[in-house]
Amino acid sequence: MPVAATDLLDQLLLWSEQEKAQLARELHDDMGGMLVAAIMDLAWIDQRMGKTFGADSRAKFARVQQSLRSAIDLNRTLIEQVRPSLLDNFGLFAALRWLLGKTCTGAGLVLSQAYPEEEPQFTPDAAIAIYRVLQAALALVLARASLDRADLDVGIEHREITFRLRGSSSKSRRKVRATRADGRETFELAAMQHRMRALGGETSVTRKFDCEDIAVIVRLPLDAAVVTDCAVEDCEL
Repeated sequence: MPVAATDLLDQLLLWSEQEKAQLARELHDDMGGMLVAAIMDLAWIDQRMGKTFGADSRAKFARVQQSLRSAIDLNRTLIEQVRPSLLDNFGLFAALRWLLGKTCTGAGLVLSQAYPEEEPQFTPDAAIAIYRVLQAALALVLARASLDRADLDVGIEHREITFRLRGSSSKSRRKVRATRADGRETFELAAMQHRMRALGGETSVTRKFDCEDIAVIVRLPLDAAVVTDCAVEDCEL
């Protein structure tokens, strides 16, 4: 990729993350604050006027309360999708567990996850880059309707961390005609590869010719991903 194009993509990705962070703050501070305030006002009304409600009024009041609680849950989900707070507060592995668990449960996929016992202290840039790459990889899995299982295996060996995400089907194999990736998938793959190359890593995608099974492998040198240089015996878990 030409230098100018690489610099442009770097800037576009940076702007995208900045806009997502700003949106997450607004959803949390503004929208979240308004929803919580509405819930508190309803609780105040319930304490002082609840006994005067008739059956119909009580049912509608309860429905409004439930709708607001659902809106708060949706707001939290949107915040995590836009800019995962788990990533900043609890680390990359916790954020990935939440992402895959939430997404695969909603899509009806059986999920298996395996992580090292000890998590390296990733730099902020490396953590968000890996998270976005795995987020995009998961989207590639979900785009294949015949798949009903996702497996993520994270391993550390020889000062390199590897993420292997595989989508597969437990059903009998059904041959499918190979198709070209559409424009969005092509862009996602280019962005995934660029994010990892910027950190000295690589991303590869393999598909089986006779089915929709897909595997995304992300490799990244620990030296480019962790905050401080750790000893070999500490990094090889």
